[in-house]
Amino acid sequence: MRICSPHCGVAPETTSGGETYERELLVGLGRLGVSIDILLARSKPYPADAPNWTMHRLPIGRGLRWWVAPFIVPAGVHRVHRIRRFDVLRAHSLRYIGPSALWARRRYRLDVPIIAHHHHVDPGPLTRIIDRRVIDRVDHVVVGSEFARRQLSRELHARTDHVSVIPYGVDGRFAPRPPRIDLRARHSLGDGPVALFFGGLKARKNLRLLLDIWPLVTAAQPAARLVIAGGGGMLDALRARAGSLGILESVRFTGYVAEDEKPAYFNAADVFVFPSAMEGFGLAVAEAMASGLPVVVSNRGSLPELVVHGEGGFVCDPATPASFADALRTLLADVGARRKFGAANADRVERLFRWDASVRRTLAVYEDVVDRWRTRARRS
Repeated sequence: MRICSPHCGVAPETTSGGETYERELLVGLGRLGVSIDILLARSKPYPADAPNWTMHRLPIGRGLRWWVAPFIVPAGVHRVHRIRRFDVLRAHSLRYIGPSALWARRRYRLDVPIIAHHHHVDPGPLTRIIDRRVIDRVDHVVVGSEFARRQLSRELHARTDHVSVIPYGVDGRFAPRPPRIDLRARHSLGDGPVALFFGGLKARKNLRLLLDIWPLVTAAQPAARLVIAGGGGMLDALRARAGSLGILESVRFTGYVAEDEKPAYFNAADVFVFPSAMEGFGLAVAEAMASGLPVVVSNRGSLPELVVHGEGGFVCDPATPASFADALRTLLADVGARRKFGAANADRVERLFRWDASVRRTLAVYEDVVDRWRTRARRS
């Protein structure tokens, strides 16, 4: 099989869970022998050792904007098809690539199905105008959670009879391992228990809630430390908030963490906390679970599909912030509970959320879509 995938980014280093998903999925498909033609802006990096990838540079220096893509992507897709005759045209984003893929197929009469991937519905007036139309017109859609599929129906009133749910995967680098002493020393974590948040510092991650409840945690666990790992536009505002709450002594802001250091941060923690208000899957939560951590997460978005309440941690309502504080206090005080929940989480990831299973299920969907497309073509 040969796939054409116009792209915004597949960088080895990224702060985006969506981009991590794209990179790992396409690398995995390449390892299974799938040929992948990627269209990417000239300045965008990609993993040089990715198997069976062929890179085609778009005539732009930086990443795509959704309003620019229709003027650039269709001609690039046509150029690749003349050379490669691919089997599937892939849209990694409903907004950024979906309209261009549909226009390319129509304008150049490409005899290929279009498969779109989708993470979650973003608010905004253009979502119903653009995203819904793309969903209704492509041949298949792949999402990472039942929540994401329900969103398409409830919020966009889009059809979902052609939607497959395939959970994301977690790389084998994320596994229970001894903590690195140098990392704990680098951030002055001391000998007390550590709660970790890892992710982009965005409003929807709900980090103000985490800072607001942290004084309730340290009142019971004075030696506890909260590590907020990741970069983003809210870093300065969150530091200021921590200062106003008088908790800077027990909170560590790491800033951006390089990809190869991510597993060490999970291994350095005792509990993972993630109060996000919206996730289409929750890759950081799954990585924490794979690392053998108990987790405290929001009950919003897809997170209740990842975490079994009372078995791998606690699923809390952000409308009741004290529930997060209660859960953190319980886990930070009880080593036995942490070990029990963490072991259950690591086992759950091994059974349900590794990349090899995710990639193979995705390839099976692609093969089925192509077979049905060709069968209809023979009959018509």
